[in-house]
Amino acid sequence: MAMLIWALVGIPLLWGSGNATASDFDDKQLPDFAEVFGLGDDDIPVVLTATRLRQPRAEVPASVTVIEAEQIEAWNVRTLPELMRFVPGMFIGHGDDENNASIAYHSSSPSVMRRLQVMVDGRSVFKSGIASVVWDDIPIALEDIQRIEITRGPSSATYGSNSFQGVINIISKHPGDTLGVRLRYRNGNQGEDDSLASYSWQDDSVSYRLTAQLNASNGFDGIDSTKGADDLRDSSRHGFVSLNRTQGFEGGWQLNTQAAYKAGHTDIRQGDFDQGYPDQDTRQGMVMAKLSRDFSANHSSSVRAYWQYDDRTQETSVRVPTILLDPNLYALYRNNPDLARLALNESMINAVASGASAEQLEALATSAGHPVEVSNSDLDQLQAMLASTGGDVANLSQEVTGQTNWNIADERVDIEFQDTRRWSNSLRTVLGINMRRDQVTSETYFGGKVNNDTYRVFGNLEWRSYDRVIVNLGGTYEREDANDDAFSPRIGLNLLLTPQQSIRLIHSEAVRSPDLLEQNPNYTVAVSGLGDNYLGLSEGQFFIHQWPESRDLDHERIVSTEVGYYGRFSDPDIEIDLKLFQEHMTHLISDPIQIQSLAISSDTQMDIDGAEVQLNWRMTPTDWIWLSSAYINVELKGEDGVQRNQRVDTRLSAKDSVVASWHHQGSRWSLTGSHFWYDAYNSKYSGKGNRYRRYEVSLKVFDRIGRYNPWLGFHLQHLVDDSSLVYANQRYSTNNLYNVQLGLNF
Repeated sequence: MAMLIWALVGIPLLWGSGNATASDFDDKQLPDFAEVFGLGDDDIPVVLTATRLRQPRAEVPASVTVIEAEQIEAWNVRTLPELMRFVPGMFIGHGDDENNASIAYHSSSPSVMRRLQVMVDGRSVFKSGIASVVWDDIPIALEDIQRIEITRGPSSATYGSNSFQGVINIISKHPGDTLGVRLRYRNGNQGEDDSLASYSWQDDSVSYRLTAQLNASNGFDGIDSTKGADDLRDSSRHGFVSLNRTQGFEGGWQLNTQAAYKAGHTDIRQGDFDQGYPDQDTRQGMVMAKLSRDFSANHSSSVRAYWQYDDRTQETSVRVPTILLDPNLYALYRNNPDLARLALNESMINAVASGASAEQLEALATSAGHPVEVSNSDLDQLQAMLASTGGDVANLSQEVTGQTNWNIADERVDIEFQDTRRWSNSLRTVLGINMRRDQVTSETYFGGKVNNDTYRVFGNLEWRSYDRVIVNLGGTYEREDANDDAFSPRIGLNLLLTPQQSIRLIHSEAVRSPDLLEQNPNYTVAVSGLGDNYLGLSEGQFFIHQWPESRDLDHERIVSTEVGYYGRFSDPDIEIDLKLFQEHMTHLISDPIQIQSLAISSDTQMDIDGAEVQLNWRMTPTDWIWLSSAYINVELKGEDGVQRNQRVDTRLSAKDSVVASWHHQGSRWSLTGSHFWYDAYNSKYSGKGNRYRRYEVSLKVFDRIGRYNPWLGFHLQHLVDDSSLVYANQRYSTNNLYNVQLGLNF
């Protein structure tokens, strides 16, 4: 930590230019000043995501990691989550029962990703019914990505609730930049079987890109696997077709339209009563259009609208004790959940059968260590349960088979208007409004169809109060049906040491809205097609359930303070970003969102402090190094202030992490090597946890034969440690994972 603080202060002194004058920082003088440092206009890094304004990196009021197409190609990974490993403070996990990759920035659940906003060209892929991002469902190929901008820190001031700890903005390539045909096939030792075909063409002022992709993998091998075996049923197979069209018009107008259809199958592990496999079959579709116009160099506006649909089918056969479907037990659970659970105890059933009173049942429960109140109406329900057996208590051990489902369909319509103006050389603004309807249909989770309408007003003001001082004031006010109104502000102060060096001070506040299942569940597992049973039911409902208005959860809240330094230099060619931060989170919902979790509270506090480093060094025209590192210290407390041991929110985090990558570009080949090191990973308490280390090597050889560009690639992952990723089953039977790729571009 001391070294990082020294770097924060010392680097500007070592590399800064003390001869800059006020005029050097005027917008009109910036290119000339950049030439002094050997930087042309194209060399000045800019980002778009943090404030919705196009800003040079030194002027951005946020910590931002930018992954360019160059790095994506060099690292040669299969999936979007694998790219996030290179971001300081980000950790990659995998859901224990949903078979979906999860990403946490500093901390979050390893099963669902609910505190990061993820967008593709401005379209949010964050699901609001059950808060999550399903990475397999995002219809974009890595080859079609121009850059990924990751805002590392609360961003609700820019993008509203659910941009709680940061934003991942995936920006696709313009179709005109990918003209021609691209073919790629990949095969690996973990059942990896991927293919891609893409064709881009141009007709006058219109550019098109059509991409089709199919990815398949066998997933992990499981804790009981032997060498070369796979004892864990968690494979997946997903594919999509997408179309991107861009057209320019006279008068500065431009229209971009996108459409995609995606389908997939994901294996899901069996639950306690499952006789079959509750696998997920998914179908998604989306259509998006963005119309923008540059009225002048100082004024532009845009309107963006999209519709997206996600239909998730998950059905299986089950075998359950008939008593679990008794309507009397279902009614008892609504009034007295603790007693309903105890009612399945043999001693409790025998006591009811022998005519015990409510007071006697209370005494019996207390003696068993489960004190519970029993009313006369509760006793009536228990007696009705016994009466339904027809006087034969032995029927209570009967089991029955049937069909269950966890089907859910999400639909979203989103419309947004944004206006950007430069009022003077010292003042710029962006203002906009957003209207969104989320509609979720599920008999299991919501008892039918539910809607949530959200209205947002957002803005950011950038003011050059002095030549070297830039102030950013931003905020979003939003109103939604399912939760209270919320306002998320941010203030950022950037002190420019040179046009390419700055110290930033940032204070931001953000919220995460409880999703519809957290806030307004009507969660009931129905069993249909029942066989013969003593209740005479053809269909029934599992007695444990959740009902509307059973909860009143507050927004999760975060207050973040950051001190950072950014520097970009030409000799040596280095870009560096340092960050020291403190985050205070309150009203966190840390309980697992399961049907058994009737009582869910927003009662957890979390304090996180630490430091992050991001360094990019282009050593030669053919060699570059990527280095990221983070130190993260997490302390969990209840709302009562009492410190708590590890909970689900810290299972995915490492206290110390370092990622280093080196790339060499030859005339007909390239080589990339990366090293990942995480310490105190998946710690059970405040002590040491697992250590996770991994090496990656990617080799590509390419050629040109006339108009054809064939290439061959090889990718190897070597796992140094045998410990599982997060959960015990998330391990491989081999320490070496590899794949081979064949490609052809023309």
